[in-house]
Amino acid sequence: MNQHKDLWINRDKLNELFYDKDRNQLDFQRIFYYLDHSYEGLVLTDHEGRLLYANHAVERISGLPLSEMIGFTMKELEEKGIIINQSIKVLKKTPLTITQKLITGKEVFITSQPVIDENGHILGYIANYRDLNEINELHQEHQRQKDIDYIELQELRKQLLNTNSFITRNIKMKQMLERAIKVAKTNATVLIRGESGTGKEEIAKIIHKMSHRADKPYIPINCGAIPESLIESELFGHVKGAFTGADKNKIGLLEVANGGTVLLDEIGDLPIHLQVKLLRVIQTKEFYPVGSHRPKVADIRFLAATHRNLEEMIKNGYFREDLFYRLNVVPISIPPLRERKEDIIPLACYFLEKYNQKYSCRKKFDVATIRAMENYEWPGNVRHLENVIERMVIMAEGDIIEPHLLPEEIQLKTSHAEIPKMIDNELLYGSLQEALEQLEKAMITQALQTSRSIREAAKRLKINHSTLIRKIRKYKIHNN
Repeated sequence: MNQHKDLWINRDKLNELFYDKDRNQLDFQRIFYYLDHSYEGLVLTDHEGRLLYANHAVERISGLPLSEMIGFTMKELEEKGIIINQSIKVLKKTPLTITQKLITGKEVFITSQPVIDENGHILGYIANYRDLNEINELHQEHQRQKDIDYIELQELRKQLLNTNSFITRNIKMKQMLERAIKVAKTNATVLIRGESGTGKEEIAKIIHKMSHRADKPYIPINCGAIPESLIESELFGHVKGAFTGADKNKIGLLEVANGGTVLLDEIGDLPIHLQVKLLRVIQTKEFYPVGSHRPKVADIRFLAATHRNLEEMIKNGYFREDLFYRLNVVPISIPPLRERKEDIIPLACYFLEKYNQKYSCRKKFDVATIRAMENYEWPGNVRHLENVIERMVIMAEGDIIEPHLLPEEIQLKTSHAEIPKMIDNELLYGSLQEALEQLEKAMITQALQTSRSIREAAKRLKINHSTLIRKIRKYKIHNN
């Protein structure tokens, strides 16, 4: 079959391996020696299907000595009782897939392909011979792994959906979340940066929940909320008699958190002398309680968060550069709400539903209210937005949250020109899509009421006449 010789990429090497120079012919024994080292079974038959060769893997897979198989056709092996039953499942006409149950109790899976000469005549067949149970086990393991991956993905989605501060449609926020999820599986220290109210602690919780320490303690420590005179003792603990008033041993937060995760919130507020001790803990994985000379182990994953400019603090001598680099192994930055305006409506609707449930009511946003919130810059970010919505739900006497319930600074910031005059019964509530549809309906209604014709209204709305007619029908707007 010389037509295949050009396919031999390294023909000289193959000749060295398989050509017997003394006999001036191929050394078939050496060829079969190589084939016998294949883990997968290999079978060769003639054009009648008579078994000419089978490698040792066939013997291992079938549990039968090759001497009982070589020289026989499949039909003859059935007649001898070696093949108990045989089914042909034609996945494709070529190759042909066969399953066999053997006298040894083994089930085999055979994929057979014809060998054809240049004239189209079948010279014989070559087949792969596999253990069916082994294939099934591999398939089940593959399926099990897929199921595990799917369950983990679903759990991940569930956790993210339950993290209200990170309901987002913003691409930068999604990238930030992907970064947090990726680093969660490691023990790397993470520095989370962002303005107050952006949700730094929520990100820290996500990292902990998705780490291998999820079943261990998660201890958030606000470095700015603990008095400087107490913070060392709170972090490291102290022994009896360490200072005046230390009448018994005290376990520190680092010891409580052993095996888990510590969030050092507002790390920029940590006193400079404690920054040295914290650096030592991160480097050596041990610490000393106040007044003790015996170290304690600190198997802790450290996360840090700040709204401060640490680089500027380093220049001014208020923050240690070496500690900064220890904490900043993986930096994560959360954009402020004013840079992701598309998130305001979804977040507002989420918080509205949250506080409707909390206070057992069914309040709805007036269109002008939601428009005013959307146009505001929210210097306090997501926390600011949530607090405002909770207050409005409490203060609204009816079911409609009107613009006058907004804080004065939001009302003053919003130009009257930016708030379209909507009809009284148009309210925003629910998903973003629902909110947009209600706003669209209200704008169309207003345009129709103040225009002489549908064509004129379409021009004012800057849409096609036919598009406006379609939307009028969609929203069932009565044009009187």
